[in-house]
Amino acid sequence: MKKKARVLLITPNLKGIGDGVNRIQPSLGLMLIAANLEKHGHIVKIYDSALDGWENRKLIDKKNNIVMIGQNNSNIANVIDDFSPDIAAISVLFSNLLESAHNIAKIIKRVKKNTTVILGGNHISSAVTDYNVSKMIPDSGLSDTIDDLENSYFDFAMTGEGEFSFLELTNKIINNEDISKIPGLVKKIENKKYLINAPSRVHNLNLLPRPARHLVDMEAYFKIGAFHSAKSRSKRVLSVMCSRGCPEKCTFCSTPEMWGNNTRWRSTEHIMDEVGNDVKDFKIGEIQFDDDTITVNKKNLYSLCNELEKIGLPWCTPNGTKVNYHLRKQDEMYKTMANSGCYQITLACESGVQRVLDDIINKRLPLETIYPSIENAKKAGMLVHTFWIIGYPGETYEEIQKTVDFAMNSGADSFSFAILSPLPGTPIYREIIKKNLWWEGRNLDDMLFRSSLVKVDGFNGPDEFENFVNETNKKANLLLKQKDPKRFEYKYGKNSSESALVKQT
Repeated sequence: MKKKARVLLITPNLKGIGDGVNRIQPSLGLMLIAANLEKHGHIVKIYDSALDGWENRKLIDKKNNIVMIGQNNSNIANVIDDFSPDIAAISVLFSNLLESAHNIAKIIKRVKKNTTVILGGNHISSAVTDYNVSKMIPDSGLSDTIDDLENSYFDFAMTGEGEFSFLELTNKIINNEDISKIPGLVKKIENKKYLINAPSRVHNLNLLPRPARHLVDMEAYFKIGAFHSAKSRSKRVLSVMCSRGCPEKCTFCSTPEMWGNNTRWRSTEHIMDEVGNDVKDFKIGEIQFDDDTITVNKKNLYSLCNELEKIGLPWCTPNGTKVNYHLRKQDEMYKTMANSGCYQITLACESGVQRVLDDIINKRLPLETIYPSIENAKKAGMLVHTFWIIGYPGETYEEIQKTVDFAMNSGADSFSFAILSPLPGTPIYREIIKKNLWWEGRNLDDMLFRSSLVKVDGFNGPDEFENFVNETNKKANLLLKQKDPKRFEYKYGKNSSESALVKQT
């Protein structure tokens, strides 16, 4: 008879700038993995250390107002001791969660040394990519180790889409079977040598189970608030994934490494089965679709909109989507979205300079399509939020100013100007490493919300550039206040603080 495992899935404490960490949401990835494990008889617990200790904010860097949010070591140890897992998996979405992940892994081994500890999430997928590049290109400047597996507290890592590969790993670990051929498995063999299996891909997304939202405290997430969108119509938000993968190859984006360039869609029936049940079970007031490119497949989008219209809930696209998909019939597409309840579309513009789009970002986006797309969305009755990134390597001071001016004149309802975050596993990150483009005294360990790590033309240091971006976001928000006071008040409240106005939301 096959054994069943006790599996603990963990989201670690959060690290960020004090006024920049103001919302949190349940991990869709962990809820999907949990659902598949439960389906096959395993006992599963999802533990969000940041949510559990949301009110615990420890100031770890007074000068830069950096805080750690989450539970203390003693309470984390109690959770581990009480549940007594056979397997514990820690999800690291961004590299700034690593410090907490390493700490939790250490606690697990101290409390229950025989627990198998696994590292997963976007970070490790990117780290493996960089390691492989370091082997192919000796002068890349990249590390020739996977640092996380040099840490004795992690037994293995998993890359790619883990819903089915992690189930297979769990089955084999608990039954003492060979794990060496499991997709996505990364295991240290000896010094600087690893077993690295190709990342797993779920080609048929309809095979995915309904996320195990019953295993998380949805009411606690609702209480904190707005998930992604700064203009949410409800605090009772349902975050849903319709597709995976992105056909674009933007040099700053880690999506291709995690999800691939082949876009796969769930069927409308499969999506609506999840939406319909969860809307009822959790009294949902708004849906947010977390896809990277929800407008890429017009046929699938129209089918989804037809069903969403029947539900009658507001929805939005907080992750952003490409500006110029289906431009010739875009007005029709946006009207369909608006009629089905879409109150806001987020457009990933990224730059207001064609050279930057073409030569630095590798984004297939003609600049002249941005304004018409914004106009089409507004005519359809949707709010338009736009994403812009400044501080790319090779971008000039004049080009940064052009991007700011272009955005401010775009007609969008709101803007967010973000400082480039050099994500491991991306072409831009590799360029920065090879050319050593870090500000003096800054490196990847300093990557936080609104932090500048990479040298920017025309600025004397990271503090000066961060102040410039903060002031730019402030101007954008004050422009919103001037144009639409009611929407500004809804976004920030009647008595908005100075720090609120610089947020990239």
